[in-house]
Amino acid sequence: KGATEALVAVAAIGGEGGATLSRRFGSSSPTIGYLIKTLLESSTTQRRQFLNFVTSVPIVTPGKIEVVPIVSPTGEFLPVQDNCLPRANTCARRLYLPKFESYEKFSAVLRAVIREESRFKGFYEWRGN
Repeated sequence: KGATEALVAVAAIGGEGGATLSRRFGSSSPTIGYLIKTLLESSTTQRRQFLNFVTSVPIVTPGKIEVVPIVSPTGEFLPVQDNCLPRANTCARRLYLPKFESYEKFSAVLRAVIREESRFKGFYEWRGN
């Protein structure tokens, strides 16, 4: 059951976006690969925390999750740092991700952010390790 749930969550990633969001991840983007790998390797509880983080509902629901790069005003893909971390807009089902140099860093940071958000029910400002 857990693997099926992961695949459903992964299949839900996509989205076209609106005119205000000009940049998108392609299906071959390393960041999308990192996200899919993280979800597939996650426990059922971790996948539910991910869904709750992005959609406010801890189960798979109809609709896609849009994954958007965090960019500067000039359109540069911003790297992960203490003031540029993964974040979500639950109403829009949108996950914003900075640039990561490795899967290990991506997985560690995303899991830490989601774990702390789950622990504090979304009212927590994560300050890094």
